[in-house]
Amino acid sequence: MMAFEICESKKEDLEKILELLKELAIHENMLDDVKCTTKELKESFFKHEYAKALSLKVDGEIIGYVMYYFTFSSFWGLGGLYLEDIYIQPKHRKKGYARAVFKYLAQICKEKNLKRLEWVCLNDNDLGIEFYTKLNARHMSEWRTYRLEGENLEALM
Repeated sequence: MMAFEICESKKEDLEKILELLKELAIHENMLDDVKCTTKELKESFFKHEYAKALSLKVDGEIIGYVMYYFTFSSFWGLGGLYLEDIYIQPKHRKKGYARAVFKYLAQICKEKNLKRLEWVCLNDNDLGIEFYTKLNARHMSEWRTYRLEGENLEALM
């Protein structure tokens, strides 16, 4: 049986993580939107600490990654955790690794007294939707996600 491990990403993991991020972007038809380099990831994770990255490994080889950051709920008056990305290469899916990741993130929430674990999922991600439903995650259909970026964001400055 292959040994699966979840560990805090190191600077030397970032090149592989960027490669996997691009695999995810291809799947989501968003490769043109990937602007970051390993330099930006290094600064975001290790210098500015905007977010955290986890490396998902099988027998020491990185087969996926997780990126998350902390949020705040005004209604709860407490923090939360936002899962920005979870990506596991297709040949390593349906082996219980994603469930292990969510257990790991739930443990972080418990340790830090965080009351929410949130993420978004593409509408056509049937595999993800099925998995999240099995976790008993609530689909927040009453909310819409909005984004300002690029020239539209700059127009407000």
